[in-house]
Amino acid sequence: MKKLVSIFLAIVMILAISVPVFAAEDTTLTINGEAGRKYDGYQLLDLTTSLKTGDHHTAHDGAHTSDCYNYAYTVNEKYRAILQKEVFDNGGNYLWTEGGKPATEAGITDDQILKYLSNQTSDNGDVYQTMRQVADRLYRAIKDASIAADATNLTGTNDTIAQGYWMFADVTNLTGNEANSLVMVDTKGQDALTITPKTALPTVEKKVKDIDDSEDDSITDNAWHDSADHDIGDAVPFKLTATLPSNSPNYETYKIVFHDTLSAGLTLNNDSFKVYMYDTLYKANVDTDVNDYTKDVTANFTVNTNPTDGCTFDVTCENVFAIDGVTKDTAFVVCYDATLNENAVIGSAGNPNQVYLEFSNNPYGDGTGKTGTDKVTVFTYQLIVNKVDSHNHALKGAGFTLYKKNLAGNYVAIGTELKGADMTTFTWTGLDDGDYKLEESTVPEGYNKMADVVFSISAVHSETDGNPTLTSLDAGQMGTGVVDTGSITKDIVNNTGTILPETGAMGTMWLILGGSIFVILAAVFMITRKKMSVYED
Repeated sequence: MKKLVSIFLAIVMILAISVPVFAAEDTTLTINGEAGRKYDGYQLLDLTTSLKTGDHHTAHDGAHTSDCYNYAYTVNEKYRAILQKEVFDNGGNYLWTEGGKPATEAGITDDQILKYLSNQTSDNGDVYQTMRQVADRLYRAIKDASIAADATNLTGTNDTIAQGYWMFADVTNLTGNEANSLVMVDTKGQDALTITPKTALPTVEKKVKDIDDSEDDSITDNAWHDSADHDIGDAVPFKLTATLPSNSPNYETYKIVFHDTLSAGLTLNNDSFKVYMYDTLYKANVDTDVNDYTKDVTANFTVNTNPTDGCTFDVTCENVFAIDGVTKDTAFVVCYDATLNENAVIGSAGNPNQVYLEFSNNPYGDGTGKTGTDKVTVFTYQLIVNKVDSHNHALKGAGFTLYKKNLAGNYVAIGTELKGADMTTFTWTGLDDGDYKLEESTVPEGYNKMADVVFSISAVHSETDGNPTLTSLDAGQMGTGVVDTGSITKDIVNNTGTILPETGAMGTMWLILGGSIFVILAAVFMITRKKMSVYED
C-alpha cells in the first residue's frame, strides 16, 4: 500500500512539473515620461497564444519561455474600418496578390493589414519616420470616429493592459516645454514592458553682433555671438532663430510665437523687423550677412510691440505650413535692431536680453507649449578721469575732450568738451572697445597742458555661453578696468610753472654772475700787467 502511495505521489509531482505555463495574458506597462502625464490606449490588434508542439514544447528550468509559444494577431473589430482605409489609401504594391488592389476599402483583408503594419519602419531616433505618420493618421481617424479608448487615464506607472498591438496617446493638457506624443507598442510575450516616448520639440536661439569701430568698416559681415559690447547710441543687431520639430508635418496647423524681452538699456527700433525662411538650420547659421535666405516671409508674421505678456514684443505666425515650401527642416530667422540708450548698465551685469518660443504642442488640439529662454548680453564701459596737481590734490579749472578713432584713422570727438568751474572728475559713460585719444582742451591757469593720451580699450566677454560674462577690461596706459563696474579710472596730473627758457629769475642771476666774473678777471689782468711793466723799467 505504501508503495502504491509513493508511486502516485511521484506521478503527481511529474505531472506538476510538466504542467504548461502559458504566456501571460496581461502586460504590466511602464512609460518613462514626466510625472503627471496621462495616456489613452487603443488596442488595434488582439493577440492569442498557443504552445508550440514537438521539441519547442520542452520547458526550460521548469517553465516555458516566450519562444515556446505561437502568437496570432487578429484585428480588433472596433478599428477594422479605420485600418482597412489606412491600408487602402497608403498600401504599396507588395500587399496585393495577383488579383491586384481591392476595389474598395472593405476588400482589405486581415493579412494585408498585418503585413502593412509590419512593413513600417520604426522611429530610430527620428519621430518623423513612417510608423509615426501611420500612427498619426490612425489616431486622427479614431478621434474623428469618436471611438472610445480601450484603456484610459493611464499614468505610465505599472498599468496593466491586455496582450496585443497598442497605440498610446499622450492626452495631457500641456502648458510647459512639452508636446503630446504617440507610441505604437507590441506587447507580444512580455509580462512587463517599459517604453520611452519620443517627443519632438522646436528650438529657439538668440544672437547679437559686435563691432570695433576703429577696425571694422561694417558690422554686416561680423559673426553672431552670445555677447557684444557697444557704445551708447549704437544700433545693435539681434537675430532670433527657430526650428520646427521633426513631427511638425503631422500637425494640421503649426503655430510659433517669438516672445522677446529687451532690458531697459535698449530701445527697440520698431521699423527694423524682418523675417526670413531658410531650408535648413545650417544655412541659417552660416549666413552671417543675412542675404542667402530662401525667401523673405516678413508678411507672413505679425509683430506686436505692445503685448500683454510682459515681453517687449511678440512675432507670430499662426500656421507656418501656410507658407509655401515649409518642411520639418525649415528654420525661421527674425532680425531687428535696438539702440543702446542712456539707461544701459555699465560693467559685468551688462544688458541681458532673452527670447522663448511658444509653439503648438498637440497635433489634435489647440494647446501650446513654450521652450526655455535663450539669453544674450550687451556690455558697455566708462572712463573716469580725476584731475589732480603734483601733490595729488583735486584741481579745478580743467576741461577734457575724448576722441575715438574711426576706420579712416581720424579721431572724432565723442560729444562736446567736459568742463565746469568746480569740476575735478570727468566721466564718459557708454564706451565700446576701440582706439581713443584724451585731450586736455582747457588748461587750469598757472599749469602746463597735459600731453594728449592715446590708448585702446579692450575687453573679453564670452561669445558662446548661455549666460554670457565679462572677464577682463583693459585700457593700456590708462590702466586696467574694474570688471564689476566696467570702469577705467585714471588720475591726470598737472604741474605748475613753465617749461620754456625765461629772461628773469635764474637766467638773470647767471648773466650777472657771469658779468661779475668777467670784470674781476679783467681787473686782475690789468694789475698783473702793470706790475710787470714796473719790473721791466
